[in-house]
Amino acid sequence: MRNVTLISMSKVYERENFCRPYINSEKFIDCSDIKGINCYVEDEALKVLRQRLKGVDARGVHFIDSGNFHYLTYLFLEKIPRDFELILIDKHPDCKASMFESLMSCGSWVRDALISISHLKRVYMIGTDTDLVYELSDLGEHREKALVVRSPKKLDESNLPVYMSIDKDVLDDSIIATNWDQGDMNLTELDRWIEYILDKRFLIGVDICGEPDEGENDSVHEGSSIINSHLMELFEN
Repeated sequence: MRNVTLISMSKVYERENFCRPYINSEKFIDCSDIKGINCYVEDEALKVLRQRLKGVDARGVHFIDSGNFHYLTYLFLEKIPRDFELILIDKHPDCKASMFESLMSCGSWVRDALISISHLKRVYMIGTDTDLVYELSDLGEHREKALVVRSPKKLDESNLPVYMSIDKDVLDDSIIATNWDQGDMNLTELDRWIEYILDKRFLIGVDICGEPDEGENDSVHEGSSIINSHLMELFEN
């Protein structure tokens, strides 16, 4: 899987060494000028984002900035023309009903996808904080389509293709610093989940978020860059 796209929503990638080969190329899409995109995405902003990403396929590796913009995954999921399942590796289930009913947010996009994208048949949640599982009640009639997974064997119950979305806030903060509260997964555990999925399921594409705030110091950005390079290598092999 060698098709790599970087979507800069906050200009954070300009501070990370791993993306330097992509800056000033068609693989680097700067959306930082769009208004109304931070955490919540306004309707007009959503139209502009869809236009900017019109030529980006769901296939490949997509870096989508910090968790504030995790709703970008929705824009890739809606491009998939066949039945599929989503594997979400994230501390947060991202399925709360939006505080502003008409606006999709970084915390509601999974719920929005299950309601609106008919080809999405199930969401497997890995690394979900047990204290946040209550949020799945906001899924209502779609609750049965969301499964919190603790054992990889649960992923063997279907042969549908999968799209994977990784938020690095699932990792312990001793490994990396993101701009959200973090889980306790270590990098070896994350690698094992990814390797199992790549071995057992057909992967359509993957996106990765969880960057730090743009204003963090250089060492924080370098740490995030190293993890991004590592994940890119996993998906390119």
